[in-house]
Amino acid sequence: FSLAALLAFASGAFADWPQAAGPQGNWQVAGMAPLSWSVTRNQNIVWKTTLPEAGQSGIAIASGRVFLTIMKPLDADAKKKEGSDIVGYCLDAKDGRILWTVDLPGSEPSTYAYGFSDSSTPSPITDGKYVWFYNASGALGCYDYSGKQIWKREWKPTANGRPFNKQFEPMMVGDAILNVEPRDEGDPKREADPWNYLRALDKTTGKTLWVADDALTHYNTPMMGLLADGTPAVLQGRGGHHEVPEKPEGLSLTSLAPGNAGKTLWRYETKAHALYIMHFDKKYAYWLGETEGEHRVLDVKTGQLLRSQSLTDKVDMRTYDEAAKKHTFQADVDLEKLTPPVNVMPAWFSNIVVGGYHYFTCFTDAGAKRGPAYSIGRVNVETGKVEYLEVPVQVLREVGKPDEMLWHKAQPSSTVNARGVDVAGDPRSKRDGWYWNFNGTPTAVGGKIFFTSMLGVTYVIDGLAPVFDEKALLAVNDLGPGGQTWSLNSISYSDGRLYHRSMKEVICIGK
Repeated sequence: FSLAALLAFASGAFADWPQAAGPQGNWQVAGMAPLSWSVTRNQNIVWKTTLPEAGQSGIAIASGRVFLTIMKPLDADAKKKEGSDIVGYCLDAKDGRILWTVDLPGSEPSTYAYGFSDSSTPSPITDGKYVWFYNASGALGCYDYSGKQIWKREWKPTANGRPFNKQFEPMMVGDAILNVEPRDEGDPKREADPWNYLRALDKTTGKTLWVADDALTHYNTPMMGLLADGTPAVLQGRGGHHEVPEKPEGLSLTSLAPGNAGKTLWRYETKAHALYIMHFDKKYAYWLGETEGEHRVLDVKTGQLLRSQSLTDKVDMRTYDEAAKKHTFQADVDLEKLTPPVNVMPAWFSNIVVGGYHYFTCFTDAGAKRGPAYSIGRVNVETGKVEYLEVPVQVLREVGKPDEMLWHKAQPSSTVNARGVDVAGDPRSKRDGWYWNFNGTPTAVGGKIFFTSMLGVTYVIDGLAPVFDEKALLAVNDLGPGGQTWSLNSISYSDGRLYHRSMKEVICIGK
């Protein structure tokens, strides 16, 4: 990495949103963003651009350009709703005009509108001069701002009968971009059932700079940042469903420093699944276990476990009473002793650390006793205090009529694209995003957190609220009419505006 590039990363010296996790790689940024909007009512919408097909990437923004990917448009009469090719888009940030597109074929097929990510899931990266489009089906292309291809890299993704669940997000640090791939065929360290590793590529040539010592699971979303001494590092995780092979389960902190890049700084072992954002800061690293029902805080210097906190015992809970039309409060509740009992499974990839709190949404399923129902949770990372706040499942809006909030009950989503074609290849993609799927990752602007469900409902939470009550829910926004909208995407921010997307369109949100 060049010193200048590393200094830019360290200072957050980016005016835009160059990658999925934002300018500093931690999914958040300072600034002021619009908190309320409605696509249904055309409120606070600067522009919208129709997309011909579904896509799940985040949005990268730099130098007045907006970049994203979609799946190659599916034939209306296609019998098999799967494919491995994506299309990269470049839009004008001012008005949403499509400036150019590029095709980026892949090799490993994915299901369209799959609730667990698809070929288009990895977000583009841009540095204001070039853009890198990623196809999780095994392709990566570098393009200049006119759409001319500079280089292309192809690889064979891991499969071996496992489903297409690839939630990693590419990263840019210094003069390198990071991808997740198996070791090259012919590499003596490559496993018979190939493991996945962080791989650094020279952003100008695509040549491999290094491969990390420790593996990570392709379900996992690593996060990069700076340690207290200024060392750039990335936190990655292992463990997941369908017997992913990477071992040992747990966490690794990997150095990104020149001369030591790819080397393991420490490793934390546990028995759990790493289907979360691997957040860390200059003091702590954090672990959410899918089935452990607890939150863990580690010393970021050493990886030593400092404390664990139950997500079910002695928690504060605020649930909505429809008859009284207000939230009711219960303090120091033991969720496992309720009738029926409730166990907490933080929703995958739903977590973010803001203002000393670790936030996440809760998977909700009465049959599996998952909950608290339709709630957002947070843990005070110092005291361990756990709080839950129930939010509405859906908002129905019509011009000239008051909002109608729907609470407590599951709602169906629509997987019909802008061309009127139902592209879902899996029935689980038609749910509301509150159970067993991968929603878009939450992002935060100025301490305000944006969570989006599969229904295209975006909740805005005050991440700095001293008490996690109904006042902390600042807005419930929509990306389109209730029951007709679908999104597994994350919000990006640039110059006072938010950029979001649904299956049908890209949306610029602003005053």
